[in-house]
Amino acid sequence: MSWLDKQNPFKSINRIKVFFFQQQWKETLIFLFFLLLSLGFWLLQHLQQEYEIEIAVPVRYRNIPPEMEITEEYPLEVIAKLRDKGIILINYSWLHSFSPIEVNLNELQKEGNYQVTRRIIETSISKHLISTTSLLSFEPETIMIEYSAMQNKEVPVQADVSVVLEPGYQISGAITVFPEKVRIYTNSNTIDFITSVKTVTTEIKKANQTLAIKVRLQKIDNVRMEPDEVTVTVPIEEFTEKRISVVIGCNDLPDHYILRSFPSTVEVVCNVPISRFKDLEETDFEIQIPFEEFETNRTSGKIMVYLTKQPSWIVNPAIVPSAIEFIIEQNNP
Repeated sequence: MSWLDKQNPFKSINRIKVFFFQQQWKETLIFLFFLLLSLGFWLLQHLQQEYEIEIAVPVRYRNIPPEMEITEEYPLEVIAKLRDKGIILINYSWLHSFSPIEVNLNELQKEGNYQVTRRIIETSISKHLISTTSLLSFEPETIMIEYSAMQNKEVPVQADVSVVLEPGYQISGAITVFPEKVRIYTNSNTIDFITSVKTVTTEIKKANQTLAIKVRLQKIDNVRMEPDEVTVTVPIEEFTEKRISVVIGCNDLPDHYILRSFPSTVEVVCNVPISRFKDLEETDFEIQIPFEEFETNRTSGKIMVYLTKQPSWIVNPAIVPSAIEFIIEQNNP
């Protein structure tokens, strides 16, 4: 090829055109066209004839009772033999996926085993076939599912949940689980040693409202749980600080003594849910220190102060001041 041909790609394209328009090449193309056309007619004619094929139909088992343990392996598919025109069978084998045969164990009779009858299998397969297709046979014709009863008992559920709260929010009550108990099933002797089950470890971040989440239970080898998930509720509220004055008392002070404390009242500082802010009053708290403790600390004249009554939903209240000074005087009539 000359330097000029290299610089002129259109000349190369023209040469290709000339090649394809040659008489010999035209005859080749015509021959190939009629060859493909005849193959198409031959294939179409043969697809109109009847053939037989085997199709694998999956089997799905539902509602296996938790108290039953299947003792033998059961088939996961049924092999069905079909007859129809080739074009229809191509649709079954290449283009069409059979829906699983649904075996609902709750609907089967059981007397030592479950039996999926020939009629059930045949009906499940036939509903996916068109009217011209013949179901010649299928294997297995019946399915026997043998089982044995399992030991069972109810055990409480423990929530393994950690919560990271946004600033200004606190957990306002007990974390609850529903249901509180689940039933466990097993053939293992370890059932006597299982006293509770836990949820899977769950971490909640940036929480700022009450949460109710579904959490699965931690798996235990050879143990089935019913149900296998629970709802964990975490009560979360916005909190604010509240201060309440509480008088220091001693309800068993002998009559011949007078107790003077400095100060005579302390402040209880606590975080309160906004919804309960107005409900919290002085009468909800009480400080009653036994006289015996005053006697023990009489020399130092100081004593630590603690609450003897408080609402159960108040967490870690602070007392200011945490210690007071006192004097015990003789009561002269």
